[in-house]
Amino acid sequence: MAQWNNSSGYGPRPYRNPWGAPQIRYFQESTAAASTAMIAVGDVVRRSTVTTTGGFRVVRDWSTAGNGANLMHIGGAEVLGICVSANPDTRASSAGLVDDSSDAVAGVGTRLVGVAVADGLTEYLGYFYQGDTAARAASSLTGLNRPLQYDSSRNTYFIASTNSTAALVNVRIVGFPNDVLGDSGGVPCLFKFLSSAVHPAVSIGVNSVA
Repeated sequence: MAQWNNSSGYGPRPYRNPWGAPQIRYFQESTAAASTAMIAVGDVVRRSTVTTTGGFRVVRDWSTAGNGANLMHIGGAEVLGICVSANPDTRASSAGLVDDSSDAVAGVGTRLVGVAVADGLTEYLGYFYQGDTAARAASSLTGLNRPLQYDSSRNTYFIASTNSTAALVNVRIVGFPNDVLGDSGGVPCLFKFLSSAVHPAVSIGVNSVA
């Protein structure tokens, strides 16, 4: 059996969808994201509830839940999905952002990030957090709810495979790639976001994970 090690390249990403390709939607970054915390591929994306101007804008999940500053934020139905296309404008400023009420129509569509939305059908490939005690790919874990946690040293999210605290969970394990069962450490697994965490603009509802 193989032992997997976490890496900065092991961020979550869409894996499969019964429609074929995952559903990708584009959202404009919030001013805060564009200036201080630009959204990168593999980041969990949520609606910005801090900025009240500019319309529907998004930020990277700030990962402040639980008894530490590393678990994905709990509260509200604001998650949109996983970033698959980062904003090509890498300036650390809010230049190029356009307000919904702006007359600068030519600017609409700038500073956008592509998101594989958590529509309730898309399954994502993620990795267990290597530091968890007895982290192992086992079919008995299928259907269990777990938190996502952000590793600031690797700048990516991992699944806290041994944390089952009900108040902290936000994803459900839905399976494993067949060739990793029995492997340990930072093993890959498949997950969906719980519907209670997902924004109604992208959630299909009855088909979402409850």
